Amino acid sequence: MMTRKITRRDFVKTTGLIGVSLLTTGFHALGQEGTSSSSKCLIGESKLETFANNVRSGGVPPDGIPSIDEPVYVSAEEAEEALGDLLKDDSVVFGLNYAGTKITYPQIIMVWHEIVNEEINGDQLSVTYCPLTGTAVGFRGKVAGETSEFGTSGKLLNSNLVMYDRATGTDSYWPQILGRSVQGPNLGDRLDNFPVIWTTWGRWKNKHPDTSVLTSDTGYIRSYGNDPYGSYRQENTYYQEGQPMFNVLEESDRYPQKKVVVGIKVKDCALAVPKSEFRSVGLAQTELGGEPILIVYEEALDAIRAYSRIVAGETREFAREGGNLVSQPDGTTWEMTGEPVGGPLSDQTLEPVPFFDAMWFSWYAFYPETEILEV
Repeated sequence: MMTRKITRRDFVKTTGLIGVSLLTTGFHALGQEGTSSSSKCLIGESKLETFANNVRSGGVPPDGIPSIDEPVYVSAEEAEEALGDLLKDDSVVFGLNYAGTKITYPQIIMVWHEIVNEEINGDQLSVTYCPLTGTAVGFRGKVAGETSEFGTSGKLLNSNLVMYDRATGTDSYWPQILGRSVQGPNLGDRLDNFPVIWTTWGRWKNKHPDTSVLTSDTGYIRSYGNDPYGSYRQENTYYQEGQPMFNVLEESDRYPQKKVVVGIKVKDCALAVPKSEFRSVGLAQTELGGEPILIVYEEALDAIRAYSRIVAGETREFAREGGNLVSQPDGTTWEMTGEPVGGPLSDQTLEPVPFFDAMWFSWYAFYPETEILEV
């Protein structure tokens, strides 16, 4: 486990600009000396076999936690009227902005289903949530080039949701955090990610008033007013305290087990960003698995995002200016969503790299060699 330490020299703060530069020569690294990032983070066949051998029953059969395959959406105003106290400004939601379509997935509904399968702009998508690990991840439904959708297998690995690919059967296992097949005909294959933002209803609604909202009209009878694991709006429930509900392969006491980190992946290389500490930093630039990446904090959604710094074939430097991102030296401006605002590269969109919020124990269990961006 390598720590990337932000020092005073790395911290840049001027009028309208705030950033942290963590380039190859600009960070202080602790541990794993002499070990290259590209060589130490590969997950090969033996590791995949270990994962497969440690998949365990979560106590329910395949699809015992039913995915939502025919989601019903309403407007923000209609959702507030229909859901009442279940959708307050401080309620946890997962926000999707895909090809201009904005959708809100209330956590209080997702906790009972864990997967929503749908099609947007001709793309088969699966929006997934694992309450045991605090992870919301989006996947494109392409497996070995074929369109598919995912269901809940009833299994867990490192206390994390294990999905199955409906095109190949219930023995095709895809752990959500890993995003790779550990068992089945597509062993080792990776799923394509898209961003799902962990935020609150008030924040998402204010930024995207035109959002659609997933309703409780799911085709199933569930106690949507009750979360079986507790509440993100109350202290001392599963989401904040205690140990994982199921055994994990690797453990670390570096942080509290349920501390929220934002996990960033470039193939099998992993970086953990402690969310609470990074809020005051705002922007960091580094490399992961040989890929130059940008990490930014978006105040409006209280969310951290990650992008490739390669734009139009060249690696760019970035700074914050107001609520936007500016690349140097060309001066192109982008929104925090990666959409261009203006400038010579305004025909380009920033490419996200996989990122999502996670409980520390779950991230470390899959990626014990993770690097850590420590403020």
